Amino acid sequence: MLTIESLYESLAATAEDDIPGSTAMVTRAEQMARSQEAASADTTNEQLREMFARIEGVSTIAVVENGRPIGLVNRHVFMEQYAKPYARDLYGRKSCIAFMDKSPLIVPVSTPVEVLVKAAVDSGGKVLDDGFITTLNGEYHGVGTGFGLVKAMSEIEAEKTRQLMASINYASLIQRSHLVESDQVLRHDIGDYGLIWKPRDVVGGDAYFFRKVADGVFGCVFDCTGHGVPGAFMTLIVLSFLEQMVLPEASDIDPGAILGQMNVYIKRVLRQEDRSSSDVASGEKISNDGLDAAAFVLAPDHSGLRFASAKLSLLVAREGSAEIEVVDADKHGIGYADTPLATQWTTRQVELGSQCMVVIPTDGVIDQIGGSKAIAHGRRRLVQFMTEHRSLDAGKLVSAFEDSFSQWQDSQKRRDDVTMLAFGTRRC
Repeated sequence: MLTIESLYESLAATAEDDIPGSTAMVTRAEQMARSQEAASADTTNEQLREMFARIEGVSTIAVVENGRPIGLVNRHVFMEQYAKPYARDLYGRKSCIAFMDKSPLIVPVSTPVEVLVKAAVDSGGKVLDDGFITTLNGEYHGVGTGFGLVKAMSEIEAEKTRQLMASINYASLIQRSHLVESDQVLRHDIGDYGLIWKPRDVVGGDAYFFRKVADGVFGCVFDCTGHGVPGAFMTLIVLSFLEQMVLPEASDIDPGAILGQMNVYIKRVLRQEDRSSSDVASGEKISNDGLDAAAFVLAPDHSGLRFASAKLSLLVAREGSAEIEVVDADKHGIGYADTPLATQWTTRQVELGSQCMVVIPTDGVIDQIGGSKAIAHGRRRLVQFMTEHRSLDAGKLVSAFEDSFSQWQDSQKRRDDVTMLAFGTRRC
């Protein structure tokens, strides 16, 4: 996991430690401070005015006593006060400590930027105007500016973001690699299919799994808790389980039994087997993650399928029927803490005639806000779309729906990962 500490260590290893303003990543206070002339406690205000005039571009001057910093004088504050009527006569020969900030931010040169930023915030923000003083072995070293501090922190945040995005992009590569074989099965063994798979972020919690088995094609579309990186980790757990359970030589696969075994596996992996366990009693935080899933085995001749589902419906458009058949899902999600370990999912036999269209959407389709009234898309609107476009093959149906769905969403923010599978039978 990327942390401030690990980032700092990796950056510090390559920083050019002794060159303030170098092109290396700034990670410590000394890289932002520059050595400049300091005033002493004996310096008069008139002498200090001359110093400001002589040292151009300096907004503050440190005041030291016996080599140790005791304050900072802000150019603008000093000049404003010193320019008042009779100020030179009154204060010109007096010590400059009268105009200095007696409690500036003073840090050792080795102070990490993150610690320096926290100290700057704790000081109430005056560091942004006055800057800060650095010390080496307790003695005055130099002065850094608030602008330099903000710039350095901005660079670190940019580097942090770059590393994080690189990690997420690599996670996306891993997630997509798990789907390659499924894509091949869809192309070669189902043929007439369409698929929308759009993670809300770079990676997501929706995924799918297809394998050629002894008695047809096994398919599973699932929607894990969350999206982004947490959701993607859940998909890898589920995909790993399916890869172990669904082997090419498998026959008479019971989709309901697969979901039941998946439930046990997820609950054990995530330690969600029993909410009344001693861990819960002791106050330990227990996760409550899981997934919705639809699993099926499609017969080799596409004459029918065995279907079981946790919360995801199956929609079937049949030739010669004006109605879209909805095969409802069982109500229990998979793996959640409140789903009993012994939960069973019903396997239904769904007969498919010639020219049938089968559609399985995830909640990302159903729950997306859009339209002129900013309401959820809903299943009814999907059913209506299927009714109006039932003559299209699966690929064209999905392409048309993707356009319609985008228009529906319009300027509304994507709420979730979006997945929809459609495939048509090819029986004669």
